[in-house]
Amino acid sequence: MKFHKVALLGLTVSLGSGCIAAVRTSSQAYVGEKQSQVVLNGTPDDAARRFTELFSKRGFQVTERLKRKDGSTVYVFKGQRAALTTVTGGRHYVSGSTNTVGSAFYVRLTPQEGTTQAAVFGKPTIDGRAVCSDGAPAWAPLCVEDVYTGMMWTGRDQVTGREEAEAIRGLLLELELTDSSGPGSAVASTDPQADAPAQPLCVASELPEWKTASAPEKKKLLEKCRAPGLTDEARAADSM
Repeated sequence: MKFHKVALLGLTVSLGSGCIAAVRTSSQAYVGEKQSQVVLNGTPDDAARRFTELFSKRGFQVTERLKRKDGSTVYVFKGQRAALTTVTGGRHYVSGSTNTVGSAFYVRLTPQEGTTQAAVFGKPTIDGRAVCSDGAPAWAPLCVEDVYTGMMWTGRDQVTGREEAEAIRGLLLELELTDSSGPGSAVASTDPQADAPAQPLCVASELPEWKTASAPEKKKLLEKCRAPGLTDEARAADSM
């Protein structure tokens, strides 16, 4: 079984490292939950087809579809990234084992009015088994058993969650850059700065000439420092 293979790897490598440890990580170590979400046009089925296309391009195939009681659906995508061979031995024997490193991605699709909210979460896999992680989202499938490796195993730097976070960033960026408004395309997000109140260009009372300026000159300085695009009503209120 693959689990025994991972355990054997941990014990073998521990001969040189002195200990073994569980691998517990995820994409959230590098990309936050809010930065792993996107709203897509169309139904959850439209979104599922789009995610299946994008993950397939990256070598990850859909393996499960899980219906949740809240009406959302979670799709699981898995794939391999590398095969690592560990060789150990002494003067009279040499042994080796090969283990695969990959990724598992979980995509929750929640229907909204005319759109679908998508949340993406990823974890490394060792020999096909997804590692456990602390702080995983509540909608992700439960992890029932830790995966262990030797502390000095060279593959540990490939199971930190960094690769999964980079894949999620790239996937969401591709969705946002796709020039389409059809089903499965990302809904154009509003620039948060667009709704922010305009900021003054300067503070009139802090200008060097303010102290010696006359009343009409101070009025001109106030006009100079007001934010561009200020409405006439706002200008009138500001001058009172």
